[in-house]
Amino acid sequence: MSPDAEAVLRERWSRSQRYITAFSVLLPALQFLLCTAIVMLTGDGLFSVAAVPLVPVAVAAPALRHWLRRQTPLDPSSWPPAAFLAVAVQQLSIAIPAYGIATGRTPDALTGPAVLFFGSWAVAVATCPSAHRASRALLTPLAAELGSADLRLTLEVRTAVSGPELVSARIVLDRDRVEWTVCLHAGRGRGARLERSVPFRDLIRVMPVTLPVVPESRPWTVLPGGITLYAGAGPGVVLTTIEDEWLLPVHDAALVTELLNRRRDLWALGTG
Repeated sequence: MSPDAEAVLRERWSRSQRYITAFSVLLPALQFLLCTAIVMLTGDGLFSVAAVPLVPVAVAAPALRHWLRRQTPLDPSSWPPAAFLAVAVQQLSIAIPAYGIATGRTPDALTGPAVLFFGSWAVAVATCPSAHRASRALLTPLAAELGSADLRLTLEVRTAVSGPELVSARIVLDRDRVEWTVCLHAGRGRGARLERSVPFRDLIRVMPVTLPVVPESRPWTVLPGGITLYAGAGPGVVLTTIEDEWLLPVHDAALVTELLNRRRDLWALGTG
């Protein structure tokens, strides 16, 4: 990371790290203690059959922490799903079944197992928002200096579709390329999907533009199946490559241009 970017992002890193510690260390450890206590209250102690699932519960937190340390580049958008997965493993493998065993033997709703079980759910509910806050503390508001950090950045795209279809689009700045993905959501799954990728070695120029009001919108890309996405009036970025030129409608053309240029400079330093 460049010195100027480090100076700007230092406070963000610090705040984000506190939330990372919370969702990857403190809350999973507390969850493990609660699950262990529930198993103890089943009546057979730690060596009961109900204690066997404590192994994945104990492994979930170190595995999540190890995965975070090994992320290269860091991908803050993946932290909430990873936290949710760790919580799901802990709840489904031991908290729910052990609570069922414990309350089957002591059915009084005010007994210890019930209190511990609801405590485990409180910890589970707190874990995912902590991961989300870790991501937001680092990325919000979006700053140009983030382009100089070893992060996988996800940016929004301005898109419109003329029909009732539900479409999502995003731009991703990776270590050595810029990618954009457009997905058509059909029913419970995904329908047509369009992916484009431009390696930095092929990128000649990044230029901010302003799309005029007239025409009000223009075709931006066409999904497989013939669905056309439109870019309305407003900011955009033009990527010029060796063989082609691409328009990306964005919310802040100047900021996205700076992010792209910084990321390309970071890539050039790594290959130089």
